[in-house]
Amino acid sequence: MAKISKSRIVWAINETQSMRQASQLLNIAYNTFKKYAKLYEVWQPLSSSQGVRMSSTGGFKPIELAEIFSGKHPSYSDTKLLYRCFREGYLEECCGNCGYSEYRASDMSKPLMLDYMDDDGTNKDLANLRALCFNCFFIMKGKRLKVDTPQNVKQLKKAVGNLFSSKS
Repeated sequence: MAKISKSRIVWAINETQSMRQASQLLNIAYNTFKKYAKLYEVWQPLSSSQGVRMSSTGGFKPIELAEIFSGKHPSYSDTKLLYRCFREGYLEECCGNCGYSEYRASDMSKPLMLDYMDDDGTNKDLANLRALCFNCFFIMKGKRLKVDTPQNVKQLKKAVGNLFSSKS
């Protein structure tokens, strides 16, 4: 890792309210920042144990699933909704068509997508939702949702077709 100059450390301290914020501004680990600040003798932690006050937003409370199902939040993220439906037991964590429920070895997640049975992404009623594996989703929904085949796949299909159709 490259050595961090004293001027950058001092600049970060002057631009922020705390040592932790200064380390985040420089995008380095807090302990690395602390090491260099002490090395350059500019380490100035806050004297109070209170820390820097954050703006109070009243706390974060996630949107209730009942509100999402009732249609009050039509733009709620499909990925978040699918995850929450699995976590809270509204949907079974398997494909609603073929029953596929295996984990991927690369990231230990199940490759499932949220499907709207009426093809209306704003209708988040629970009776309209199901989980589908990628295969079932694109077999069942690909043509209706106008999922376009990438150009490189089209070229490959054409090349393979020409290879096998040409007469020797």
